[in-house]
Amino acid sequence: MLPVTSAETTRALDQACIDGLRMPGRVLMELAGQQAAAHVHAAAPGADTAILCGPGNNGGDGYVIARWLRLWGHEVRLWASADPRTPDARANAALCARMGLAAGPLDEALAGAEVVVEAMLGTGQSGAPRGPIAEAAAALAQHGVPVFAIDLPTGVHSDTGRALGPHPVRAAETLTLGRWKPGLLAMPGAALAGRVTLVDIGLSLGAVARPELARPDAWLLEAADVAAWVPARDPAGAKWDRGHVAIRGGGGASVLAALGAFAAGAGLVTVLAARADWPSLHGLPPAVILAEPDALDDRRHDVVVVGPGLGRHRVEAVRRVWQDHAGPVVADADALTVLSRPGPWRPWGGDRVITPHSAEAARLLGCSRAEIDADRFGAARRLGAGAVLKGPHTLIGGPLPWVAPTGTAALATAGTGDVLAGMIGGLLARGLPSREACALACWLHGEAGRRAPANATAVEICAAVRPQPG
Repeated sequence: MLPVTSAETTRALDQACIDGLRMPGRVLMELAGQQAAAHVHAAAPGADTAILCGPGNNGGDGYVIARWLRLWGHEVRLWASADPRTPDARANAALCARMGLAAGPLDEALAGAEVVVEAMLGTGQSGAPRGPIAEAAAALAQHGVPVFAIDLPTGVHSDTGRALGPHPVRAAETLTLGRWKPGLLAMPGAALAGRVTLVDIGLSLGAVARPELARPDAWLLEAADVAAWVPARDPAGAKWDRGHVAIRGGGGASVLAALGAFAAGAGLVTVLAARADWPSLHGLPPAVILAEPDALDDRRHDVVVVGPGLGRHRVEAVRRVWQDHAGPVVADADALTVLSRPGPWRPWGGDRVITPHSAEAARLLGCSRAEIDADRFGAARRLGAGAVLKGPHTLIGGPLPWVAPTGTAALATAGTGDVLAGMIGGLLARGLPSREACALACWLHGEAGRRAPANATAVEICAAVRPQPG
């Protein structure tokens, strides 16, 4: 897993390297700028480059990038929003001036540029850009050439990803320094950042001086993490050794959840629905067992997924499963609406999993959907362990949320949430701990969305699930 840190934690790590380890700030700036320049040079060798610098250390990184790109044969033109205000930025601006790289007007810097390096604000921004920086951000929106943002695009909040002001910079690629930031993993920041590349400048050394900084604010999952959680198959195992998932729901949604459970490797799947509702189970494959709700049995059904197609009025059905089932329970869709109502509900966490999207999370937390979307990481912490906050870059909740980065717009189609709930149930039935089951299901679900054909249905996405990441 890769650590994800807030702007405050990132700054503290940077300062710990400088104060605690006596690593000069200019050394860190040189590392950041040289590595970022090398990436730009590799991506666009020899490209005519405009570099836009702000007054702080993000601008200082820009001056370092300008020096290296000039040395490597690029035509480089600088623009500065104001005179540098930090010692390290001033020193690097002076070096640029000695190389003949003096800052000029914005229109001259952008004229003929094939690539723009945007180093105006970085993690220090908390409000909308103002003055010349706001004007430069608006100009970039009209310019139409690839933008490399340094650390974060100007106009994106580091901790939440929300847009600051009317013209946030839209980057083709963001070269983020030292650590991933939450704002690069939440919308609209994730979309504005484009492709994100981590530039490692050794910030983790700061935790040597201040051990408390070793704890990040979240973790970004990697393929190696989830690959380690894929349950091994016993060559001599039978279907019941791979777990039995019951789906308490109805209609096509429960069918999709059943398909998801099978895609995750469950050996047996039963849909529990009233006999009168069986004709509504369109597309039900013959491998799925059909039974009435009173057939639910703790001894037979290892996991219950409750909610898909159930109906919001089935309060007692949800209560029976959520409160009383001896094994793990996954609550999705209509069950989440029921759980959001007042009552002595058993808390989620441990073997109780909830899978809300933003609107459902808002009902569970008693706030607005806008509040959830404005700070998804904060919402994931408030929802706590056992919560899967669905959306672009789905979050597995807890004090240190896990981020599943494989989501795609292909998943924004009816029924994919039902498939995911079934996949989580299937992995729980195979014996995975709940957090790992949620994370692996989200990863494989996202990969299936990328693999499926354009405009795929939930059934096609389910068919694209592969048992191993990659």
